[in-house]
Amino acid sequence: MLSRPGQGTIVVACLFSILFLGVADNQVLSPLLPAIRKQFAGTTREMSFLFTGYSLCAGISVLFWGPLSDFFGRRRGLMTGLAIFGLGSAAAFLSRDFRALLIARIITGMGASMLSLNTISYAADYFPYARRGWAMGSIFSSYFAALILGVPIGSWLGSELGWHAVFAMAGVSAISLLIATRLMLPKLQPHRARGQAEFALVQDVRTFVGFLQRQQTFGALLSAFCASAGTTGFLAFLGVWLHDAFGIPAQKVGLIFLVSGAAALVASPLAGSLSDRIGKRTQFAASNMALALLLVLLPRLSWGFPMFAVFCAISLAAAFRQGPMEALLTEVVPAATRGSFIALKNSFSQLGIALAALLSGIAFESLGYGAVCWIGVGANLAASGALIFLVRGSRL
Repeated sequence: MLSRPGQGTIVVACLFSILFLGVADNQVLSPLLPAIRKQFAGTTREMSFLFTGYSLCAGISVLFWGPLSDFFGRRRGLMTGLAIFGLGSAAAFLSRDFRALLIARIITGMGASMLSLNTISYAADYFPYARRGWAMGSIFSSYFAALILGVPIGSWLGSELGWHAVFAMAGVSAISLLIATRLMLPKLQPHRARGQAEFALVQDVRTFVGFLQRQQTFGALLSAFCASAGTTGFLAFLGVWLHDAFGIPAQKVGLIFLVSGAAALVASPLAGSLSDRIGKRTQFAASNMALALLLVLLPRLSWGFPMFAVFCAISLAAAFRQGPMEALLTEVVPAATRGSFIALKNSFSQLGIALAALLSGIAFESLGYGAVCWIGVGANLAASGALIFLVRGSRL
């Protein structure tokens, strides 16, 4: 669906902003982690529960949101997700012990899972496959805009006003975007007719089982699981590693995100357009393998220019894989079940994040940051293998 000239750009801008909020909220936790650990006198392994709890609940709850997205529509799902996200952020702002913060992050994760699901599904419904690489690349450049703006601003705000203030800002941003979504995004027709059962649990379970039984959709799910796991550990514990190994404060940790994200932000829409021409499978696999090689190098470096250069290259590799992957995975199922499939795909991604965070927390304390990066290497190579050997089709 494409309407009047310029409307597509407005859609991309709105979806970009929504995804930016969800990504920045998750990424900013890394530089805030030393301060949270200090305030609650916890261990690094305990801090990993903030990532694991967030991801597990996001991964489970999204299975309910997917069929509802197909039935009620993507726009309504975005607004509901923003409301839940705002509630979780407010709870995090008010938390005064680790348990309360963990519960707040779980609520936030449930809202964030609705944002990711409906952002991807809305873009896939709105843009034809021939242009979807550009659209997804532009929207998912929010990942790198979050590195440039969200993480440094959040790091600075946390240093000046305390980590609670970061979550207050996230809550205010969620409510503002809820209003913008209502005003800016065109309303698209749901894919499930009113005559169908709204909560046909058995039918939804059969749909999910069908995705797992077919080689192409299972390969896409496995690739999403591994790709998400491959970027979790090294990002989640980067701030703690730099703090513990080199004494780098949160503000300077934000600087490495700023520098590395700038190049990726510019490259991401171009990478999406390139994938529309050369093939989304080819570009994803090549970028993923490059990312794995760079993770081998990262823990061998000291603070300084070489680390900044390698982290920039990691961000570029991630930028060149993200748009093609999302565009391709939205095309392996019909539009009528796209919300359900993206929900299951996001669930696999969140479970990959949760498992990687848990394993990385254990590996970091036992073996150091290098072991965390090797977990990422293995996961990224597995993501490429799953896509190459299992996800096939002339249109892809």
